[in-house]
Amino acid sequence: MPTLQYGKQSMPPSELKADKKAARKIGPVGMGPRALYMNSFYISRIYYALWTDIKRVYKLVAMTKGGFTGIGAFGSMSYLVVELRDGRTKKCQFKYEKQTDQALAWIEEHHPEIPVRSVAAQKKLDEKQAQESRLARVSFDEDTQREITSLQEAKDYLEKKPELYRSLSAAAGKKRVQQQVPAGKRALVTGIFALSAVLIAAGIPMTMKGHPAGIYMLMFGGAFLLFSLAGNLIPVGRNSPRRVEQDWQEAVGRCGDYLSEWESSHGVPFPVSARYAHPVVLERMIRALREGRAKNAQQALDVVKDDLKKLNSSVKVSQEEYDEVVAVKPMFLVSDYQ
Repeated sequence: MPTLQYGKQSMPPSELKADKKAARKIGPVGMGPRALYMNSFYISRIYYALWTDIKRVYKLVAMTKGGFTGIGAFGSMSYLVVELRDGRTKKCQFKYEKQTDQALAWIEEHHPEIPVRSVAAQKKLDEKQAQESRLARVSFDEDTQREITSLQEAKDYLEKKPELYRSLSAAAGKKRVQQQVPAGKRALVTGIFALSAVLIAAGIPMTMKGHPAGIYMLMFGGAFLLFSLAGNLIPVGRNSPRRVEQDWQEAVGRCGDYLSEWESSHGVPFPVSARYAHPVVLERMIRALREGRAKNAQQALDVVKDDLKKLNSSVKVSQEEYDEVVAVKPMFLVSDYQ
């Protein structure tokens, strides 16, 4: 299938073929040396636009009924929005939000001349940074400054082992999905999966024997199989409740072991428990102290909990705030904010 021109500039077919072949593929898009390859609703990397045609790219997240839960079609839909210099805009939908982030990170690294935030998001970020800069110049009392310094040291310590807090966040998100899925929906998806397996198993020998119904059984079985797998709700393998709980406990245990080393060297408990050991949590605690909303680490953690409780799909937040919330709110939800 030919790759269609989307931007104003084009490439000769031979150069286009070579560029697309060399492209870094992430989800439905590709980043080539000369062009960005974008998807249609059904086909990956079907359109291309030269990097010189692109004005801005950024992530757009459409929150739905299950906002901040990540449950299949009832979680969030992530898009890579591409703005061209001629004013046109192309939205590339991703199945997995982390792939959108990976694509943006690649573009930011290899094409720093292209902004990776929307105009509104960049304005809010500039205002936030200006506010943080003002707060950084504010003089705090000795006790508050000591708390801030301690939290910053703890945050730096966590950032030395990013694989630990990332696995903790991922395990919490998966456990939260398990908690939120109604038993009826899980039973329905499991039934559809079982039906697809029966259709495929019956369709293969029928097709080999030349029976006309065999091909239809394979088609419907394949369609049902894809539908049941799309929601990631079948309670088998890594999605079984027992395995999900085990992954969560193991992630908490690994973080606990790492925090015990910090406690041994500092002689004091870590500012947060292992189930909340994420740099974003500590950063929000530091923010609460600087804004005067808390006087110590425990009060700052309570402020973080209250802020997260108030956030749901009806609350509009910036992209940076959204990224923070989806990273840490599942950890508080599965722990019931204890």
